[in-house]
Amino acid sequence: MANRNFNGVQINRSVTIVEQAGAEIPDVRNRIMAYDKEGNVVLAADGSTVLLGVALIESGINDISGVESGKVNIGDDVDVQIKDIGYILAGGDIAKGDEVTASNGLAVKAESDSYIVGIALSSVTKDEYCRVQISKYQKA
Repeated sequence: MANRNFNGVQINRSVTIVEQAGAEIPDVRNRIMAYDKEGNVVLAADGSTVLLGVALIESGINDISGVESGKVNIGDDVDVQIKDIGYILAGGDIAKGDEVTASNGLAVKAESDSYIVGIALSSVTKDEYCRVQISKYQKA
């Protein structure tokens, strides 16, 4: 077996990044995120903005009882999955194979002229978790 040396080359296998919250968010977990004008992350308002990825379920702060609430304050770190397969809370009915975009941070079926966060790998109804292949692009 050859000795492989990667001097001078950075290899990043992570599918997550950590960014600062640009707003107070009551529950960031499994929500679609976007950058604000200052480069901080906020809930993706709708499919008209470039979508970054999905906040991990472990994101947010612990309350007094030690239970994660998903709440983040301005400036808090938010872990965001930017590729591969993730779970997003649905804001409406989604069928397997639908292109998915954001509505107030929730996954919804995309219409034309939307930024897509990915393709649904499961069929769900509102308030269920949709498995999504994250593959960001703009739908014409």
